[in-house]
Amino acid sequence: MSQFIANSIKYVMTQSVYFLSGLTPRTRKAVMGGYKNKFADNSKYLFLHWQRTKTIRAIWISGDGDVISALNQQGYEAYHRWSAKGIYHALTAEFYFYTSYIGDINQYFAKGATKVNLWHGSPLKRIEYDINNGPLLTIYNPKSLSEKLNSASLYHQQKVKPDHMIAPSDLVANLFASAFNINLNQMLNCGNPRTDYYSHYPESNSLADELKQINHADSIILYAPSWRDASALAEKQSNPYLQAFDFELLSAYLVANKQLFLLRLHPNEAQLGNDISNYPNIINISDWQDTYEIINEVDLLITDYSSLYIDMLQSQADIVFYQFDQQQYSTDSRQCYDYAASIPAAGRVITEFSQLMAYLATSLDKNDASQQAEHKKNRAELSQLYWQYQHINVFDCLDEFVKAK
Repeated sequence: MSQFIANSIKYVMTQSVYFLSGLTPRTRKAVMGGYKNKFADNSKYLFLHWQRTKTIRAIWISGDGDVISALNQQGYEAYHRWSAKGIYHALTAEFYFYTSYIGDINQYFAKGATKVNLWHGSPLKRIEYDINNGPLLTIYNPKSLSEKLNSASLYHQQKVKPDHMIAPSDLVANLFASAFNINLNQMLNCGNPRTDYYSHYPESNSLADELKQINHADSIILYAPSWRDASALAEKQSNPYLQAFDFELLSAYLVANKQLFLLRLHPNEAQLGNDISNYPNIINISDWQDTYEIINEVDLLITDYSSLYIDMLQSQADIVFYQFDQQQYSTDSRQCYDYAASIPAAGRVITEFSQLMAYLATSLDKNDASQQAEHKKNRAELSQLYWQYQHINVFDCLDEFVKAK
């Protein structure tokens, strides 16, 4: 009963504060933020665009003091979430632009603002209200009274619907509409800031080239696995990657073949990368804000169930899916959307480390004409499925959106 009372009090207080935030007058400016306080993903690149164009006053909000300091040193306007100015701008900004939930900025003060969820991936696994299994089910589709109260009191920001989302294809638009319980007319059809920024604003210096030079490598392999949902509720998080890889063997292969292996774990399990940081030619980049500065210069993407491969369709990188825990993952984590079973394969599926090593030995060999032809055909089909509106410049689209409001 005590937990029931505590959750009830929390719910009433949260809803009261949120309601009152809708009474404050809002002016033409945008507050922006990223998941887990990072300066990353779609909101980062839209923010950087607006710093260049001054289309609208854009203010970054974060709970990470180091992020705020770094942005301030570059001359950008950024405030801590709970500073006086952070609270003031959260209460008075006309626009909220974020990549996950309004809590990327401030989950209590967003009522009355125009909320634009830029999201952080393409829906391959079921998300939000479409989740029908796994540990996240009770957040979005609770059954019992206690589950409903727990969901309402502890997951307020997940319940706040965005006013708009960006969608690079009709497929993505329909999935977002279903997952977030919004209408198709709330979609802005265009590309994504994170995939478009460096083609729009090319960098003169290549971070990828610097990494290769320092590590005496000719090519880059990016390993970016998906977050395993079951770890969200685990009291002690184990490290599945230590069982899935022989990192000593992998390292020796990489050094011999002048290849660099960049390990990028999901933010929800980034700390697991600390166990994998002392091997030559294996670099843990899980603490990077994001990987989009190098994504177009990656030679091979190794992933498993992550939708990152969808972003990589626009690059020249080969793709392989290393699904070392297929059966366990299908039981413990969210299911994929039904459509995913019928789309063409973007790359080979591998389940054993020995298979992965064999693949690496030949993956960068471009002499297999038939394999290359199939690869090109599948990527073209997938690109149309996911990037139908890529030709519509996302920065022009969002510039016009904020000007029209």
